[in-house]
Amino acid sequence: MSKLKTSKFGLGLAAGAMALGLSTAGIAAEHASGFNGIGKNITDKAIEPWDISVFYDGTNLPEGSGSVQAGQDPYDAQCAMCHGAFGEGAEGYPKMASDPMPAFIKSLKQGLDGVGNRAVNNAWGHAPTLFDMIKRHMPFYAPGTMGVDESYAVTCYVLNLGMIVDSDFVCSDETLADVDMPARDYYVTDTRPDVKNERCMSDCYDAEPKVVGAVVTGVSQ
Repeated sequence: MSKLKTSKFGLGLAAGAMALGLSTAGIAAEHASGFNGIGKNITDKAIEPWDISVFYDGTNLPEGSGSVQAGQDPYDAQCAMCHGAFGEGAEGYPKMASDPMPAFIKSLKQGLDGVGNRAVNNAWGHAPTLFDMIKRHMPFYAPGTMGVDESYAVTCYVLNLGMIVDSDFVCSDETLADVDMPARDYYVTDTRPDVKNERCMSDCYDAEPKVVGAVVTGVSQ
């Protein structure tokens, strides 16, 4: 009985060893073909569901549309609880509509509250990124659950609350990038590099760094 168990155990080990051997052989074969043996090359099709970021100029806007009128019901049901029925914002939540641009700039120059007074109509540079924010992050309690057309409609309704588009305007992948946002000219593209340091390729610092507080002497001073 004991021998039988040992035999089965031995067979199990042998099977495991064979499986491991085959697995290793498979990895080795892939490695031999130029693959490092970990993971696999990702395909464009696999990336596609994640590649949903919309850029300020409208790049990557999905096909679809939604009117101001169509956006009122979903806004009232899913957004107004935080942002106010008229975009005035609940306590602690961002406003959708606030002072128009001239009054907003004047208040900034006077040193008044420039954060609590920010809204889509005075501090948002481009309409496509508003759609992106709504589509991916709203509503707050269930982000990403709005469909494409519904997101276009809510975007349009918010733009109308800020008196940026007329009530008969239709937001879509063809119209949104052309919406003239009041704060557009205050947004610029920062073309500076992320870091100024050049990568050291030879004769680099090779002494043992001395850590003093948060500073690494000789490296980050």
